[in-house]
Amino acid sequence: MTRTANALFLQAFELLSPGKYVAIARTSFRHRLEERSVLMGRVAFYGVLLMVFSKVWQTVFAAQTEAGSAAPAAAFGDYVWYLVVTEWIVLSQPSVHMDVQGDMQSGDIAHQLSRPVSYVGSKLAEALGDLALRLVVMGAAGLVFGRLFADCWPEPERLALAALVGLLSSLVMLLCLLSIGLCSFWLHDCMPVYMVWQKLVFVFGGLMLPLSIYPDWLQSIARATPFAAMLYGPGRLVIGEGDAPTALALQLIGWGVLAALVTFLVERRALRRLVIDGG
Repeated sequence: MTRTANALFLQAFELLSPGKYVAIARTSFRHRLEERSVLMGRVAFYGVLLMVFSKVWQTVFAAQTEAGSAAPAAAFGDYVWYLVVTEWIVLSQPSVHMDVQGDMQSGDIAHQLSRPVSYVGSKLAEALGDLALRLVVMGAAGLVFGRLFADCWPEPERLALAALVGLLSSLVMLLCLLSIGLCSFWLHDCMPVYMVWQKLVFVFGGLMLPLSIYPDWLQSIARATPFAAMLYGPGRLVIGEGDAPTALALQLIGWGVLAALVTFLVERRALRRLVIDGG
């Protein structure tokens, strides 16, 4: 009995060895780095989006000036930098949900499960490598685009805090996408779930517009969801609004723990269903 217990312990330790997942993340980082055209296409889309919305806000503030109700001069630049941060987080996310769905639909899941690593752990590590590269490249591009379209720099402390909290927010969002991908074990197509989740992120997260300009009743609903912390939280830091960064970070950690727990439970039920169905 003792030998069996020791063997199981060693097997579990080997399965959860962090070195394997670090290697997977490193390989994913290098692989994505070679796909320069895809990465540059995302950067180009980022730039076009910021250009369009900066022109929209410029027109809005110009109209307010003519009406005699102009907002502070820095407000236009603040809105642009807010969008730089929120879009940086969203556009840096890898499509890990589609990767999981592809494994399920192609039947490659059986091969993946035979590897001496956790399936979800390997997918998460692979996505983290991809996410790390995108955050760096998109972040550098965001700085250039933000300065170009906002015609000003935010305070360095605000920008640094927004970036640090944005990293934490990106991890929470990645866990959510991984859970959505695991839904394909039941639905075979996780896109309906993803589309609903995406729209909730856009509206309750304040992707395009800060929640501070929402009606009070809608603000109350949005702040009760994780989406506000994931996008509006980092975005408002760069414009000097909102709660203390520490409180926001703790809130994101709480949502991250919950997302990790949901991912773990969904994985267990998904793999159990796969075994029962003979997959």
